[in-house]
Amino acid sequence: MAESNGNDLNLERILQTLANFSSAPNVAQQDQQAAAPVHPITSEPYSLPQAYQSNQASLPYDPSVVQDPRLQNRPAPQHREPPPRPQSSASTPVIDPATITEWKHGIRCVSKLAAQNPNFVSSIQKLMREQQRYVRDWEGGRRLRIEEQATKRENERASRAAISISGILPQEPFRTPDVEQEELKQFDEKVYRACCQMFESHSAKLKSLGVPFFGVRNDLIMAGDTKLASSTETGPTESSTGTSGKITKRRLLELQREMLKYLMDMYGE
Repeated sequence: MAESNGNDLNLERILQTLANFSSAPNVAQQDQQAAAPVHPITSEPYSLPQAYQSNQASLPYDPSVVQDPRLQNRPAPQHREPPPRPQSSASTPVIDPATITEWKHGIRCVSKLAAQNPNFVSSIQKLMREQQRYVRDWEGGRRLRIEEQATKRENERASRAAISISGILPQEPFRTPDVEQEELKQFDEKVYRACCQMFESHSAKLKSLGVPFFGVRNDLIMAGDTKLASSTETGPTESSTGTSGKITKRRLLELQREMLKYLMDMYGE
């Protein structure tokens, strides 16, 4: 009896061992099915196409290439260069104020100066205020000189009257109209010299600001009052730069006066 029980135990162990060997392939197959991708909708194992698998096996791996079958037929992205910047238009040639000898070109130049230089108008107004102050001083000085002459004349008349009462024959009066006129003439000459100095100073400042007709080149100024046929009969000859030809000193002085009047009308306070 004991011998039969031992045989049964050995038989059960053998059968159990065979059962373990027979179930091992099934477990491996289940692991393979669990590792296979599952379709997101049908929940069934999803296998890649055979053609794609063969292509992926034959091509080396390139991390810069997107491994997506949907992008295989699309063209490779091309590098796009930025659009070219628009070329700036050629700037108009700058006209040298020292070559302008015609009024219309001078007006255009002043308009450009006022638009481009923010300090142009204020500088012109400063010169105007300075000129007005000088003129007031000169006019006030002349009036004061005339009042002093009148006071001296009255004092001399009173002195002569006192001398005549004492019986002394009075001499000729010292304060004669000719003497007073000579004094005023000397004062006017002094004012004229100061006015010339002011004009030269203001002309230099206007030249530095670029105002036309102040600082014209010497080779464009004609000596004397020689008339140009091109400027008096047929009109001034204009060059390609927008300037005209030579000019006489008298005409240049006229243009300077006209320019001063124009600046006062345009920018006067």
